Amino acid sequence: MIHKSTIDKRTFKSVILSNSLLCLLISDPETEKSAAALNVDVGSLEDPVDRMGLAHFCEHMLFMGTDKYPNENEYQQYISKNAGSTNAFTSELNTNFFFSVANQALEGALDRFAQFFICPLFSDSCTEREMKAVDSEYNMNLQNDFWRKFQLFHNASLPGSQYNKFMIGNLKTLQFDDTRARLQEFHQRYYSANVMKLVIYGSQSIEILEGWAHSYFEAIQNKNLIPPSYNIMPFDQTNLGQLIKYVPIKDQDYLELIYIIDYLYPNYRSCPGKYLSHLIGHEGENSLLSLLIKEDLAQELSAGPSNTMKQFSEMQIRIKLTKKGLQQYLKVIQYVQEYIELLKQKGPQEWIFKEIQAIKKLEFDFLEKGDPFNYVCTLASRMQLYPIEDVLRSPYLMEQYQPELIKQITNQLTGDRLMMFLSSQTFSNQLGNKEEYFGTEYNQIKFCDELKTVFNKAAETISPQLNLPPQNIYIPEHTNVLPQQNDLPQFPQLIWQNEQSDLWFKQDDRFQVPKTVIQLRINTVETGYGKLSKTEAIAKIWQALLKNHVREFNYLAEMAKIDASLQLAANGLEISISGFSDSISRFVLGMFQKILSFKPEDYQDLYESTFVKITQELENFKRSQPYQQVHSLISVLLREGSSFETQELLDQLTNITFDDVVHFSNNFLKRCRFEWLIMGNLIKQDAIGIVEKSQQIFQAKTLKYEQVLQIRPVMLNLKQICNYTYDLTEPTETNSGIIVHYQIGKPDLRTQLFNDILQTIMKTPFFAQLRTTEQLGYAVFSLLSDVRGVAGFTFLIQSNVKCPNYVQDRIRTFINENLNKLISEMSEKDFEEFKNAVKVQLLEKDYSLVKESARMWNEVQKHQRLFDRRAQQLNILDGIKLTEVQEHFKTHLIEQTKQFEIHAISPTHKEDQQGIKSESAVFNSADKFKKQHGLYPDYYYQ
Repeated sequence: MIHKSTIDKRTFKSVILSNSLLCLLISDPETEKSAAALNVDVGSLEDPVDRMGLAHFCEHMLFMGTDKYPNENEYQQYISKNAGSTNAFTSELNTNFFFSVANQALEGALDRFAQFFICPLFSDSCTEREMKAVDSEYNMNLQNDFWRKFQLFHNASLPGSQYNKFMIGNLKTLQFDDTRARLQEFHQRYYSANVMKLVIYGSQSIEILEGWAHSYFEAIQNKNLIPPSYNIMPFDQTNLGQLIKYVPIKDQDYLELIYIIDYLYPNYRSCPGKYLSHLIGHEGENSLLSLLIKEDLAQELSAGPSNTMKQFSEMQIRIKLTKKGLQQYLKVIQYVQEYIELLKQKGPQEWIFKEIQAIKKLEFDFLEKGDPFNYVCTLASRMQLYPIEDVLRSPYLMEQYQPELIKQITNQLTGDRLMMFLSSQTFSNQLGNKEEYFGTEYNQIKFCDELKTVFNKAAETISPQLNLPPQNIYIPEHTNVLPQQNDLPQFPQLIWQNEQSDLWFKQDDRFQVPKTVIQLRINTVETGYGKLSKTEAIAKIWQALLKNHVREFNYLAEMAKIDASLQLAANGLEISISGFSDSISRFVLGMFQKILSFKPEDYQDLYESTFVKITQELENFKRSQPYQQVHSLISVLLREGSSFETQELLDQLTNITFDDVVHFSNNFLKRCRFEWLIMGNLIKQDAIGIVEKSQQIFQAKTLKYEQVLQIRPVMLNLKQICNYTYDLTEPTETNSGIIVHYQIGKPDLRTQLFNDILQTIMKTPFFAQLRTTEQLGYAVFSLLSDVRGVAGFTFLIQSNVKCPNYVQDRIRTFINENLNKLISEMSEKDFEEFKNAVKVQLLEKDYSLVKESARMWNEVQKHQRLFDRRAQQLNILDGIKLTEVQEHFKTHLIEQTKQFEIHAISPTHKEDQQGIKSESAVFNSADKFKKQHGLYPDYYYQ
């Protein structure tokens, strides 16, 4: 029997096909989207040493046509036309392929999908082109610190071990005359039905899903493959006990401790790793992090176990250091080891185990549905590890308290089982070695005597500030669900209002879970917030100090599965709280009191390191992926109000003092307007009580609706192309980022559907032409954008092969020629299919209370309150004609265009960029650009 959540109404069944392929079938009559995933028990560890990256390359190539469906874009086009998505990934041990699609298209998608594993083409032309795509992906990751450290860790394993490999692949490791033959050989050798796990999720009955599994997947050959296994440990006493220092791309200092421990998977029911990471990674009172923060040595800490090579596990502790912590990293290591010694001395605590167990059980018992796309991917991976009966509940299992096992693993957290990483830009030009694939500067040395002494003496010097955490007062005591009523409103209602506050409320009548969601926007205009860049910079420091103030208080709630976030918003502060209703009722008012009790003066000793942290975060934006930079700049450049360039904020930081933060804190929430949405397992009177008591806590003067800061979108000029250009300053960055944006204007419901249909039409051909055929880069997207109520189409590419001026020309050629031809010659039949894809998206139900509340909150925040927006659009959709959409496209993307570009230019592309003429009006300042354009009204506050 497959164990499922108490509230899960879906039907699950596992079957083993005649070719030994294990399938999990999930029938969900309520779903509008179906999905499937297939996980192959082979990954990058099986790469031949002379073709590293081959497993990853094979994953790419399976999308590029099969004997039955030879068109290389057939699968993607079919999925896209039927409201779906596709993806795949290659890990060390597995390769996972997955998709989602409209219910009625599931059978056709399964047929096309199964061919990946039966008869892939591996055509010569696709092999050459897709090899460049793998190389582009590699180039995209060159500036990624995760991959840099990942490679250093693999390189530190024993030479010749399966772990000592480069896993992404690039042209250097893959571009050989026999590569196609090697791909076919790899697929033939490792892609066997008996090492595959399949998940099919649909609205159809189990019987129909099972029939499809047999029909389409039994043709996969069973080679009776023995799954890869690894007997030689990649780490032993010859290469453990080492410190690896390296220079990261981003300016942030980290200490990472990786303890090599016994393989934890066989004990997944007792979870000693979860027990230990719960304590080491705790952020509440008595915790290791609290001590490190009090001494200004660190700002963040996380801990967690992971399983590696089906052979051993790692306990990883990752600590974000302050500059003081970097200088005194031995002190940080000492405190880490002192806490571990404390756990050894205190011994396993059954009450702590039972607390975690109780939370995990509640979490699983009331586990709501997730997105089928990600759900099938996760389950297919889990099926390679866990018995089928536990595959749904494995992350939540803590059945057996085994103190001796906890002791055994705790005793393994010692210096001689440790690999340590210390990263900082201050090491630049000091370390002497350069890693082969990512060019990371590093050195690697055995632990010095001073460090060994830290481990040997830790038991004798345990700080009195370290102890076990307090008992968790927020674990729900009651999980009662309110009785169902037939007359409850379908949508949120405005149930309470005064000059200062609006409360929208909906008692849950659908999900029947003992959970509540509270959304609160606090609008404020005090201190010039939203208008002045200096105030914006001050607010970032204030927020960081405030989060530290509430950290210990919030963390116990977080452990009891209350998700509480506090973020600066465009014109104020946004607070979001969700979790078990019983816990929230005891937590929410205390959280508000904690926020109001904050005084920066109590944290003046942390001001300097917080100032450095904010400075680093802003500087590191310039080192993020170019496509991420240009995408985030759309809202900065196309909005007036609460929109500032990174450099402008950095310049203002130099003028800020601690007194400025104190002044901001004293005035920021003096005059406010509150907008609430409360949904879930509570009655109207309880929601009103929360709001009334909260207003008494805040005691703020009234900010009227019409006084809220207006954030106005920039109005682009007709038939003029404006270009915001800047140089990427990271000398090793080989990628440029390019956006071409077409502004449409404020859409009504019908026009929004035109946009949705066009986006559905253009998404796959844009990717196929510019990524697959022209190989301009790995990150290639077409997006439907919304800037404060003004719609637009955004075409985004990150390229390591061509400069922005070249790429933007190729984007326009695609729109003016390829896309124009596709849309102008489109048949009524094809158009109806694209319309149906939009219909499926509109019919898709919210699968959880949090998901539903997010959609309703979006309507509240836009002050449009079209809670039935999807139903209204469904009524309009059927009447939309092909000629209307053709005319809409012709007007806004061909003839009467309002265009805007963003170019982030890599150092490697500067010369080429200057050599290609552009007709655009170039701006280097957001302020100058905005001054030459008019503004739309703030459509969110009309």
